[in-house]
Amino acid sequence: MNMQLFQEIFELNQAFERVIEGLKRMEKVRLFPAEMAGETRAEVVLVQVDFNRQFFDKFHKIFEADEGWACEFQRKCHEQRIDPEDAYLAIMRREEVRKKKGLPPRVTLLPDWDSGDEQRHDVQQAEKRKSAAKKRRKRTQQRNSKTRKASTVAASAAVSDVTGPPETENTP
Repeated sequence: MNMQLFQEIFELNQAFERVIEGLKRMEKVRLFPAEMAGETRAEVVLVQVDFNRQFFDKFHKIFEADEGWACEFQRKCHEQRIDPEDAYLAIMRREEVRKKKGLPPRVTLLPDWDSGDEQRHDVQQAEKRKSAAKKRRKRTQQRNSKTRKASTVAASAAVSDVTGPPETENTP
């Protein structure tokens, strides 16, 4: 929010306060009827209150939008920093407390849980994918070589059909 705007609001409210104090003094001077000065003072107070209410209502909406953005940004940052294993350990501790109290479990925890099991699983899956890809490439290469041999034989046969049987030298 702009500090200059707050300064302007502050100065405007100071001006309202000076007018209100002046009207209070005018009520005592008796130059004007007291009711007239009191009524005018009431109108000025209502204008000040209405002005401040409108300003702060709009300020509140801006503040809420900024707050919403900040909370969402902070939540996302927190999610990035949190370790999933910490959540698992926290649940495990809560379940132990429930068990000590004699309450039934809310979740079933894996026995002998190991923090590296997920990472090992990911490594094994990557190795399986590599192995499968290697096998596919090998089968493709074998098929391609058979296709090349077959096409070479077919091409040779086509050439011999056109040129006739290969001539051989008859040497005695």
